[in-house]
Amino acid sequence: MARKVDRGQKRLLVKFIKVFSMTFLLLLLVAGLATGAYVLLAKNSLFESWRNKAEDRKAEEAAREALMGKPNTTLAIFGVDKDGFRTDVAMVAVFNHRTADVDIVSIPRDTQIRIPDDIYEEITSRRKGVSQNVKINEVPAYVKSEDRNKVSVKVMEETFGVEIDHYVNMDLDGFKYMVDMIGGVPMEVPMDMKYSDPEQDLEIDLKAGQQTLSGSQAEQLVRFRKGYADGDIGRISVQHTFMKAFMAQLLKVDNRLNIMNIGASALLYVDTDFSNALDYTMFIDQITPEKIHMHMLPGEVNDRNRAYYTYDYEETKLLFEQILSGTVREGEEGEGTEDGEGQSVEPAKIINPKDLAISVQNGTRISGFAAKTKDRLAQAGYTVLEAVNYENKPVQTTRLKVPTQEVGEALAREFNNPKIEVDESLLDQELEIIIILGESDGNQ
Repeated sequence: MARKVDRGQKRLLVKFIKVFSMTFLLLLLVAGLATGAYVLLAKNSLFESWRNKAEDRKAEEAAREALMGKPNTTLAIFGVDKDGFRTDVAMVAVFNHRTADVDIVSIPRDTQIRIPDDIYEEITSRRKGVSQNVKINEVPAYVKSEDRNKVSVKVMEETFGVEIDHYVNMDLDGFKYMVDMIGGVPMEVPMDMKYSDPEQDLEIDLKAGQQTLSGSQAEQLVRFRKGYADGDIGRISVQHTFMKAFMAQLLKVDNRLNIMNIGASALLYVDTDFSNALDYTMFIDQITPEKIHMHMLPGEVNDRNRAYYTYDYEETKLLFEQILSGTVREGEEGEGTEDGEGQSVEPAKIINPKDLAISVQNGTRISGFAAKTKDRLAQAGYTVLEAVNYENKPVQTTRLKVPTQEVGEALAREFNNPKIEVDESLLDQELEIIIILGESDGNQ
């Protein structure tokens, strides 16, 4: 039994690591091209006639006045999986109109959030069994395809307390191609990186030292996790270094001249409502790699028995306030900065009941009811390790013995008004949820 749990936990952790590292993959690909590459297009000779017309100069002046009337532009940046159902990349980019600084807050796709009530009501009106406490990347899978970007933006706004002006959604399949389009990315690989995982179709084989990374090699770099003395912090630091190197390469003269082709390639993978991007031509001469600032969403990774990221609400609120006010670089930077160090408040942990080991115990007189319930829960995605008889029969009302109230509330949707019993010590046990079936469910 224990071996089954270990394998299940390993699969969860492997899945987390695979996509968590991709959270940082498209920073400059999207932010650089969505907020920068479109702007650079206006520098191309094909646009000179447009810029020289008197009426267009007036339009440009009007756009300048409109943009300078607000301090920042905020973008939600998403990268989706091949099916478009899950968000593999989520970040918020803030462009400061006064300083031309770009602050990017990377949001791990396994960040636990609570779906806003109105969105949750709409979801559950069409789909049953969805928990209100989910990982942020799950949200698009629960809404209509045409509403995914809009709903994802609203979830980010209400969760992190930041108003978002536009969204950019990019297919992750474009990453390697785009790196190759700009001639690769020169960077020093900090160590030998070798790893193989056929299940992920992943082969990593990089040598330490300065080199120009192709698209395939760049993917290997950002997905590698073994060997860092400080774990995820070291890995994220390398990913941030890569992003800055990407921007430096993008802004080289040769790539500026080729930006029409690069931008056209990006459009194959981008879905955005950033329709006025060309108005940002006024900032192009101010944009430099040094003005790109990376931040991690304040919080912590919790991977004991499961893998998820719990954000720190107060520290997150403070980080965005500092970014939007332009004070984030005054004095010491905190939890959400490039080095990832600083103080944080211990956040409340949100646990997905589908990640926990469950025992189903039959407290009714119905033969085989525990096995039937086990199969039903397994089909719904739960990890049920056993179906046995409960000693003290009969039980009138189904009892859910769970480690947290949130887990109980999420699981309660599977039963008929069950009784929730919270026992925090269950998290230290082999069986983390115990369901004692009662006549209240057996009579249905």
